[in-house]
Amino acid sequence: MKWKFAAIAFLMAISITRAQDLPMRRWMPTHNRIGLALGIGTVTYQDKNTSPLIYRSRPTSLRLFYNLESDRFLFSVDLDLKLGSTAPKYHPGRILYFQEADYEGNAEDKKFPAGGTLLAGRLGLGAYYKVAAAKESALKLAVGARVSNELFYPQGWTSSGMFNALSLGPEMLTQYRANDHHSFSASVRLPMTALLARLPYDNTVSSPNKTQTGGFFSRSQWVGLKKFAAPTLTLGYNYQFNPHWGAGLNYELGWYRIEQPQTMKAVNSSFLANFYHQF
Repeated sequence: MKWKFAAIAFLMAISITRAQDLPMRRWMPTHNRIGLALGIGTVTYQDKNTSPLIYRSRPTSLRLFYNLESDRFLFSVDLDLKLGSTAPKYHPGRILYFQEADYEGNAEDKKFPAGGTLLAGRLGLGAYYKVAAAKESALKLAVGARVSNELFYPQGWTSSGMFNALSLGPEMLTQYRANDHHSFSASVRLPMTALLARLPYDNTVSSPNKTQTGGFFSRSQWVGLKKFAAPTLTLGYNYQFNPHWGAGLNYELGWYRIEQPQTMKAVNSSFLANFYHQF
């Protein structure tokens, strides 16, 4: 009887030793990852502060990103740029007319298109804690926070929608690794507070002893969700060619609602292809 217990104990010891030798599937391999993404998107917005028209742009998007990961934490830095033209969504050929008079009272009729150009940018910094899960689980979760500064700068005869927001809020990341090559990811973020700068109702940025830029940012103030709501959802797919190189596709959907001084609403989406190197 004793030899049976000895045999069982011996087999259990072998099993434990082999289990310890099995590689643990990480949330992602611990790495530094740097990459570039390029794509197209759509931005639709209405700013009642300036115009009742709904504007639309189909900008080109460029993203630079860097991720640093440890066994427990994940850090990310990314820079997004969007550049395109704008036009009224339902009246793309709309022409605006006005009359200009000089100091002698001579009037001149002028006209210009309602559209223009759009420059938008976002610089983000995120830190996340990877929630503990089963060693062999292919589905993992990380929670943390992101600080970002967003610039929305339409340029033309009308400047509706212009704002700058330095925001802070929680973000949740999840990833499913099908195998060593294929992985799927998703994230959700919601800024809770923001230092928001907007054009005043009269659309002038002149201030005593200040430039136009200084006059714009001098009106910055901290606001909460009631005055600045900007939830964002991202979906991604990556294919790992080898331990050092990979590529993927990303889709991002964002929504803005700003209540300062008048309501601005915007929806933006982008579809990007990325290529990255990890080391």
